[in-house]
Amino acid sequence: MATLERIRNKAGLLVTIVGLALFAFIIGDLLNSSSSILNSNQNNVVVVNGEATGYQEYLNLENELTEVYKLQSGQSNLPEAYLSQIRQTVYDEIVMEKLINPHLEDLGITVTPEEMLDMIEGENISPVIAQIPFFQNQQTGTFDRTSVLNFLNAIKNIEQHPESSQAQLRQYKLLWLFWEKNIKRNRLNEKYTGLLSKAIVANSLEAREAFNNASESSDIAYIVQSLPIVPDSTLIIPESDIKKLYEERKEMFRQSETSVIDYIAVDIVPSKEDFDKVAREMGEIRTELETTDNVPALVNEKSERKYVNAFFSITGFETDREVIDFVQTAQVGDIIGPLFADDTYRLLKLVDKTEASDSVQVSELMLAPRATEAATRLYADSLLAVLKGGADFTEIVKAHSVDQMAEKNGELGWMTEASALQSLNEEFKSTVFSLPAGQSATVKTNYGLHIVKVTDRTKSVPKYKVADITYTVTPSSITRSLIYNALNQFVAKNNSIELIEANARDNGYDISTNVKVVSTDQTVGSVTGARQVVRWAFNAKKGQIADEVFECDNKFVVAAHKGKLPEGYQSLAAVTPQLKTELASRKKGEEIAASLKAKNLTSLAAYATELNENVDSVKYINFSTSRITNIGVEPKLNALIVSSPLNKVSEPVAGSNGVYVFEVVNRTKESVEYNEKREKEMLESNSNYRIASLALRQMQRNAEIKDNRIRFQ
Repeated sequence: MATLERIRNKAGLLVTIVGLALFAFIIGDLLNSSSSILNSNQNNVVVVNGEATGYQEYLNLENELTEVYKLQSGQSNLPEAYLSQIRQTVYDEIVMEKLINPHLEDLGITVTPEEMLDMIEGENISPVIAQIPFFQNQQTGTFDRTSVLNFLNAIKNIEQHPESSQAQLRQYKLLWLFWEKNIKRNRLNEKYTGLLSKAIVANSLEAREAFNNASESSDIAYIVQSLPIVPDSTLIIPESDIKKLYEERKEMFRQSETSVIDYIAVDIVPSKEDFDKVAREMGEIRTELETTDNVPALVNEKSERKYVNAFFSITGFETDREVIDFVQTAQVGDIIGPLFADDTYRLLKLVDKTEASDSVQVSELMLAPRATEAATRLYADSLLAVLKGGADFTEIVKAHSVDQMAEKNGELGWMTEASALQSLNEEFKSTVFSLPAGQSATVKTNYGLHIVKVTDRTKSVPKYKVADITYTVTPSSITRSLIYNALNQFVAKNNSIELIEANARDNGYDISTNVKVVSTDQTVGSVTGARQVVRWAFNAKKGQIADEVFECDNKFVVAAHKGKLPEGYQSLAAVTPQLKTELASRKKGEEIAASLKAKNLTSLAAYATELNENVDSVKYINFSTSRITNIGVEPKLNALIVSSPLNKVSEPVAGSNGVYVFEVVNRTKESVEYNEKREKEMLESNSNYRIASLALRQMQRNAEIKDNRIRFQ
C-alpha cells in the first residue's frame, strides 16, 4: 500500500516523464522520416515564390554554360572572373524565368514549333543565330542560311561522320542546344515585353517636345562658386530635415542581408633572400648562355618565355626598349644582363641578325588527303606544275582547296616570321620567307599538305633573332610561411576584435574596419578572389575571429565578424551622415546663391571680380545632355539653360556641386524636318527597353526570393 501511495503521489511527475519520452520518440521518428525533406530544403540554391531550384539542377545549368563559354572562347580553363560571371548569369536566368513564366502561362504566350523553324531557317531569323560567326559568310560577314542547314545536318547525323570528328560534332551539338534554348527564351521575352510596351504610347505633344529638346542646343559662358567656401561648422541641419529626406529617399536605402567585418590583408611578396637567390641563379644562367651550343633548349628550360625561332625587325619588338636598345648596338653572340625591373630579372643574347623582308603576303591551298602521303604529294606536284604553267592561283584554290580559306580565295594576308610560326609551324615559316614573290611551294603542317604562294614582300630591313631569358621573382615557400606564421601569431595573441583593432597598426598591419559585404560579393574591400572570406562572414557569429588565415590571390587575410545588417532598409542612423552631407551641400548652395543675389551684379565679369574666379564656357547643351562638360551632372542648371533667353545673365543657381551664374551666348537649331512618326517610334522604343527593366525589377521587389548561393559557392 505504501508503495502504491508513493506512486500515486508521484503520478504527475511520472506522467510528465512518460509524456516527454513519448514525445521524444515520436519527434525523433518524425525527424528521421522527414530528413530527406529537410535535406532537400538545405540543397535549394534559390527559391522564388516557393518554387525551388536544387543544387544539382543549378550545378547542371552552371556546367552547361561553362562548357559553352569554353567552346566559344577556345579556352580549356576559364579565369575566376569568367566563372563568377557564369554563376551570376545562371542565377539571374533562373530568377527571371520563375518570375516571368507564370505570367506567360496566364497570358497563353508560347513559341510554336513553326515559329522556331522560321527563326532558325526561315524568313525571320533570330538575332541569336544571325550573330554567330559559324553562320556568317566569311567574305561579306552576313548571315548565310546554307551554313545553318549544313551545321544542323552534321549534328543530326554524327555517326555518319569519321570517328575523328565525332567528338567535336558532339560539342557542337551541345552548343546548338544552348543556342536553341536562348532563341526560344528571347522570343518569349520579346512577346511579353512587347505586350507590356503597348501600355505606353507616345502622343503628339511628347513627340514635338522631344524633337525640340534634341534639335536645339545652347552655348553658355558661366562662372561657378564652389560649395566648400561655407564652413560646415556654420551649418545647423535639423533632425526633422534629415528624417524627411530619409523618407523621400527610402527606396535608395534598400539593402540585402549584409555582414560587417574587420579584416587585415597582407601582401604575399618576395623577401630579400628570394631576390638574392634569383640574382645568383641568373648569374649562373648567364655563364651557361655564354657557352651553350643549344640556346633554344636553355631558354625553354630556364625562361618564363619560350624561345621564338624567328627574326624580328625593330618594329616587331614593339615598345620593348630593353631589346631595341640592345640589338641596335650588339654583335652576334653579345649578352646583356641580368637586367632587373618590376621584380623581374632578364638576360638577352643576340643569336643572329640578317637583312630580309619584315613581312610577306601569303595565300594557301589546303589539299584533301589521298590514300597515302605519297599520293597526296603527287597530287600537290601536279597542281604546282599547273601553276608554273601560268594557271591562276585563285581559280585553283576555288577548285581544289578544302578549308574555309577557299571562301577568301586562300588569302592569309600579311605575316611576320613570328606570326607565321605561331599560326602554323616552322616549315611553313621557313618556306614562305624563302620564296620570292609570285612563286609557290608545298608545305606540310599539322593540318595536312598545303600549297602556299607568296604574293608580295616588304623591302629588306635589319632583323634580329634574340634569346630572352626572363624570370619573375616570386615568394618562396619559406617566405610564404614566415608571412603566414607572423599573421597567425598576431591573431593568436590578439584574440578579440578590440585587441586586433587596437594593436594591428603597432604591429605593422593595415586594418580595414566596418567593411560591408553581401552574399554575392567576390571581393572584400580591395581584396580580390575573396569568396571564401565572404562565405565565412555569412556563417560566423558576432565577435568571432576566423580560425584560419585565408589566401586570396596574392594576399593572406584574417577577418573578424562585427555583426549583420538584416535585409530591408538601412536605418536612419546608418545613413544620417550621407543625408547630412547632402543637406549641408544644399544649404551651402542656398546661402551662397542668396548672398550673390543680394549684390545685384549684372554681368559675368562683375561676378568674376567678386568671386575671384574665371569665366568659362561650354557648347552644345540641350535638354538631353546628361553630363555637362567640365561641370558634371546638374539637372537643374541644364533645365534653366534650355529655357533661358539669349544674352541675359541668370540669377545664381544652386546646384549639386556649386553655385552657377550663366549666360546663353548662342543658340543653334538643327535644320532637320520634324517627323512625328519617327519621333514617336523613338520614344516608344526607349520606353520598351525601360518598361521591361522596370517590370522585372518590380516583380523582384514583390516576390519572395531566397538566395542560398552562399552555402555552395
